[in-house]
Amino acid sequence: MGRSESPLFSSDLHLFRFPYIDTLKIMQKFGPGCLFYGFGSSEELDELEERLQKGERFLALFTEFPGNPLLKSPDLERIRGLADTYDFFVIVDETIGNFLNVNVLPYADVVVSSLTKVFSGDSNVMGGR
Repeated sequence: MGRSESPLFSSDLHLFRFPYIDTLKIMQKFGPGCLFYGFGSSEELDELEERLQKGERFLALFTEFPGNPLLKSPDLERIRGLADTYDFFVIVDETIGNFLNVNVLPYADVVVSSLTKVFSGDSNVMGGR
């Protein structure tokens, strides 16, 4: 069954770990709906897996790697395994770790980064398209 064919979507996005605050607020207000796992802990990953085992489905899981500001990192290998088993996308924001220091490509379907931080490190430029 394809991602868009399942009748049991609880929401279209799960946010795992605490994202940049505007990301969360935009998804809650304007997005298709989201389920927020703020700590990104093993226990929350267990809860997510239990929901999937019961038949709940969603389109994507968004996480930062590592998370800001505490630099805790979610278990990307386990998340990738769940995504492969239950057919959802994994979106990883690697801004804090930077692609030179962390290799998230084997675990992510989409990798995003903040150009504002990467260009100068002082948040005094804007980047994007």
